[in-house]
Amino acid sequence: MAFSELIGQSEAKERLGNSLLGEPGHAFLFVGPSGIGKKSLAREFAKGLLCSHPTKEGGCGTCPNCIYMREHTHPDYRELLLPSGEKNIKVADVRSKILSDVGILSQIAERKVYLIDADGLAEEGQNALLKTLEEPPKHVVFLLTVSDDSKLLPTVLSRTVSIRMTPNQENEVIALLKSKNPDILDDEAQLYARFSGGIIGYALTLMETTWLVDAWEELLDLILRFPELSRTDLLTDTYAFFDEEKEHFLDLIALMNMLYDELAILIVDPDSPNLHGESKKDKMISMIKKYKLEVSQVEKCSHILATAAKASRANANYEIMVCRMLLALKKEYIHG
Repeated sequence: MAFSELIGQSEAKERLGNSLLGEPGHAFLFVGPSGIGKKSLAREFAKGLLCSHPTKEGGCGTCPNCIYMREHTHPDYRELLLPSGEKNIKVADVRSKILSDVGILSQIAERKVYLIDADGLAEEGQNALLKTLEEPPKHVVFLLTVSDDSKLLPTVLSRTVSIRMTPNQENEVIALLKSKNPDILDDEAQLYARFSGGIIGYALTLMETTWLVDAWEELLDLILRFPELSRTDLLTDTYAFFDEEKEHFLDLIALMNMLYDELAILIVDPDSPNLHGESKKDKMISMIKKYKLEVSQVEKCSHILATAAKASRANANYEIMVCRMLLALKKEYIHG
């Protein structure tokens, strides 16, 4: 695999490719939200750092170093990741798996590369690594990954080159999802890509279950039927749905916000291509016309959802919070 085979991140790949053509530094920090592909990009960069004939695209893929990397057996490459179920990487592991090894010369490559999950480094672990970061051996390169660089000590940050990774474009995520599952429906791929916010790892996780698609259909049907539902309907059957999905409440709020965004788009431009799907577009337009919905009403609905989300994060009474939200949303359809 070369940089070009990794989805998106053109700026990050450009910077890393240029580093491979020159004299790379001794410490790089890959920064981005969980699931964005930090470790995947860092591993590809590591392959280029160890390659006998690197190019701007990364490792050549054919030299012994690249083959060893592909087979996960390269003696000059090590990873220190947060063990499953643990909150932090043990300082003893930092010392035994990294610090005790950096002084040993590389075996087959020109340098040694260490990939470290910095999200797992508490302050003590960072301090243990700091002296080596300050005075690294010439043959050593550190690759750190972190979801939020505010977790790291300023002294650690100052000794690394930051490679910031940004959410991917929706079409990039869709292309990847289709490559992983050629049978996926276009509407489903678009929903996963949009809901994931361009985070590839999250989109792939969403694709493993039908929950998101089922919830989308349920909420779309609810929004279409809101004006016709009685108070009793809302406080019984509709509330029952939210009660069953209590652990996913904030996700439901996010999905409803996406649906109201589409309503707002249809109010302004019924022919807009920027919609999740066309299957119920006509019904949404009919509802807009029947109840003379305006963008201002949709904005109030979004505000109601934001208030409910805030209450949820503050651990408000769930039943009262949801019931108030449902009644307030219905009121916007009828009275505006």
